Amino acid sequence: MIEKIKSFSFKKLLYSKRFTIPFSIFLSFALWMTITVQSKDHIQRSFADMTATINMENTLAAENEMSIIGDISEQRFTVTVIGQKNVVTTLTSSDINLYASAATVDSPGEYDLTVLANSANSNGNYDVISITPKTVKVKFDYMETREFTVNALADGVSASNGLIAEAAVVSGMEGNTITITGPRAVINSIETVRAEAAVNKTLSQSETFDASIVLLDEDGEKISAENLQLSTNQVKITVPISKQKTVPVKVDFSNTPNGFNKGSIKSTVDHSEVTIIGTPETVDKIKEVTLSPIDITALSSASTSFEVSAKLPEGVRLLDAIESFTVNVNLSGYREKTITVTKIKYTGLAQGLQTSGSTSVKNVKICGPANVIRNLDESAAFAEVNLTDKKAGQHAVNAVISFEGYDNVWAVGTYETPVTIK
Repeated sequence: MIEKIKSFSFKKLLYSKRFTIPFSIFLSFALWMTITVQSKDHIQRSFADMTATINMENTLAAENEMSIIGDISEQRFTVTVIGQKNVVTTLTSSDINLYASAATVDSPGEYDLTVLANSANSNGNYDVISITPKTVKVKFDYMETREFTVNALADGVSASNGLIAEAAVVSGMEGNTITITGPRAVINSIETVRAEAAVNKTLSQSETFDASIVLLDEDGEKISAENLQLSTNQVKITVPISKQKTVPVKVDFSNTPNGFNKGSIKSTVDHSEVTIIGTPETVDKIKEVTLSPIDITALSSASTSFEVSAKLPEGVRLLDAIESFTVNVNLSGYREKTITVTKIKYTGLAQGLQTSGSTSVKNVKICGPANVIRNLDESAAFAEVNLTDKKAGQHAVNAVISFEGYDNVWAVGTYETPVTIK
């Protein structure tokens, strides 16, 4: 009799100790062999002294035109990767790109941005397992450009006996200005821009020195120019060496008759003498300060007080910074009267033209010493009319009144006469 073969049951096999124990041992061995083989094929490698870039593309910071302040390349990172041995051993630091996104930057300030990494080429068959440190410090701000006036400071300067060392001035710069570009917060803190030079010597003449630009805030504290761009970093300053001297003041007159003795008119000035200061060689030559001339045609019994300024050579000024002088003229002993001038002399008339019109200038007020005015022969007066560049037509032309044989009489005011040119 043939026995029946029992049917195979996988379920019973799994619950059979005679199967599961050997199978577990085999599976563990196979897994261990697999891990061992894979471990021998994968390695870790670290890359030190790496730098990161900041990605500002499509960020609010970029839209608002904010800029990165300072040099973030000074911050260095170490990157550790793991991958197949044949891949990792061929990697260089240039194959790994470190970056941080500025997506979270919404206003000026300093941020700690997370540093990420990706492959800089197509060979990315490895994993980055750590980046140290994990963040990069980045400062953002708006950039501004502003122009500042540069002041000068000469440290330790003195002048020889009898001379004066004046305040230093910036030289060699047009307009004494400098342009500075940098973070808005820093630009707004700049109160003073100064060119400083350590002179430390006694000067007998004006000298020029190299100077460095120094930035100061409102408290006089120095501001670092680390993140600033200056249109120039080196300038020159000049220390003027001057001399002062006290000299008398002299009154002057203009438009006087030929031969007129200006000293015949007595006058007083509110400052009879002044102290001048300037270059030693120029000051030494000055014996007196002459005032701007008073037009004698403005001088009459009704007009004897005038405000005038001083005429000074280049490089010389008044130490007391007097803006004007008051001159009072004494016309005692002088008289005035009104006459009609019947003689008219035309000059400068172009060839081929001729004149017609008034033959006299009426109501001319004249002034002079009383005895001269009393005996003046009116026929000595004449009006000179300059017709240079005048063309045919009707004109009102200035008439300059003069006197033949008299050098101390003048006409008060200005006069015109009508002239027709044909």
